[in-house]
Amino acid sequence: MLTAALLLRRAWEARQVRRSSQWRTTSLAAAPEPGTADSHRLVCVVPVYLEQDIAKATVRFWHGLVGQGALFDQVLLVSTAKEQVASGPTTHDLIEAEIRRLDADPDRIRLLRCEDVTRFRASQLNLAVHAARARFDPSAANPSSIWVGIYNADSRPQAGTFAELRTRALAEPRTRVFQQLVSYIVPERGRSGLVAAGNSVLQTWWTFSHYVSRNSRGMAGDTVWSRTSPYSTFGHGEFIRLDLLDHIGGFPDFAYADGLLLGWICRLACEPIGLLASLDVAEVPRSARDLVIQQTAWLTGLLNFGATVRWCREHGVLRLPSREVRLLQAQHLAIPVAWGLSTVAVTSGIVSAVWRMRRGGSAARGLALVAGLVAYPVIPALAPAIQHGAGTSPGKRVLGTLATWPVEGLAFWPALRGRLRRSQQAPAKTPR
Repeated sequence: MLTAALLLRRAWEARQVRRSSQWRTTSLAAAPEPGTADSHRLVCVVPVYLEQDIAKATVRFWHGLVGQGALFDQVLLVSTAKEQVASGPTTHDLIEAEIRRLDADPDRIRLLRCEDVTRFRASQLNLAVHAARARFDPSAANPSSIWVGIYNADSRPQAGTFAELRTRALAEPRTRVFQQLVSYIVPERGRSGLVAAGNSVLQTWWTFSHYVSRNSRGMAGDTVWSRTSPYSTFGHGEFIRLDLLDHIGGFPDFAYADGLLLGWICRLACEPIGLLASLDVAEVPRSARDLVIQQTAWLTGLLNFGATVRWCREHGVLRLPSREVRLLQAQHLAIPVAWGLSTVAVTSGIVSAVWRMRRGGSAARGLALVAGLVAYPVIPALAPAIQHGAGTSPGKRVLGTLATWPVEGLAFWPALRGRLRRSQQAPAKTPR
C-alpha cells in the first residue's frame, strides 16, 4: 500500500512537471515586450552577508545585465555591519573594489551598508527600500509605480525576467507581488559531490511539480479552494510593489525566513501572488552537512506560519475567515511533518521488506517492494528536461537523488527539536 501510494504521488508530480514546463514555454513565447506606457521603476536588491566566495562574481553578473540592457533601473547590493571577520577583506570590501574596478555606473549599481544589526536580513532589505524611495519617489506620491525585486548573492535571473515583470505588472494592476520560477543548479565553483547533484534535481522538481500548481490554484479565483492553497514566496526571485510594502510596514522581521513570511502575509491578506515564467537560477549547497543546515533553516521557517497569523491579526491585515486560516495552518503544519516522516516511512518499508525475505517470505514480492520504494526518490532524476544547465549525467543524477533524499528528510528533526525547545530559530548564515 505504501509503495503504491508513493508511486501514485510521483506519477501525479510527473504530470504536473510536464504541465508546468508546457505553461512556461507557452508563457514566454506569448509574452510581448513592455510598451512605452510603462512608467514603473524596478530596483533589484541583493542583501549580502559573509559572501566573500562569490562577491566579485555577483557584481560582475549584475554589471553584465546592465551591459545587456536588462530592464531594471538599479541594483542595490546591501552589506551589513553584522559581518565581522578576523582577517582578510569583508564582503563589503570585495564588492566595493569590484564596482570600482568595473567603473560601474552608480545610477545602475550601488553598494549600501546597513548599520542596523539584527538577527534577520529584513533590516538590509528595508534600508534598500528607503534608498529606492529616496531616489525614485521622494515625495511618496506614487509608490505603486515602484517595484522592489529581491535576490540572493548566488541568484542568476534570466535577462528576460524584468521585461516579463513589467509586462505582467501593466496587464495585472491588482497583483502587487510576483514570484518567478526557480531552477536549482550545482555550484560551478569548488568541489561538489553527489548530494549537490541530487539536491538540484529534487528542489527543481518540487518547484515545477508543486509550486506551480499551488500558485495556479491560488490565482484561479476567489473561492475557499483558491484562498487555502498553501504556497508563499521564496525570498529570492520575488517582486513586491512599494505600496504593498507600505501597507504591511516593510519587509517582515518578526521571525526567520522573510521570504516565507512575506508570502504568507499576502495570502492571509488576500493579496494575489503572480507567477513569472522566467527563471531565477540559484545554487544548492555543496555538501551533505551544508544541505542539512540549509534544510533545517528552511523547515524552521515553515514552522513559523502560526506566528505570521498572529502578526497579521495584531496589525489588522488578516482578511481570511477563521475557518480558512485554520485550514491553512493545518496544511502548513502537515507539509514539514510529512517531509520528515517520509524518510522514516520509506526506510522502514525497505527494512521490513528485507526482513520478510530473510524470514522466508516471497523474494519476488520483496524485491518488487524494495524496487518501488527505491524508485520514489529516483524518478525526479529521470526528468532532465526541467534541469537548467545542471551539466550532470543521468547516472550522477540518479545516484545523487538516492544520496540526497534521506539527508533532506533528516533535517526536519533538528528543526522540530529547536522549535520545541524554543532555541535559536535558524543559523545566522546558511551555506552556499
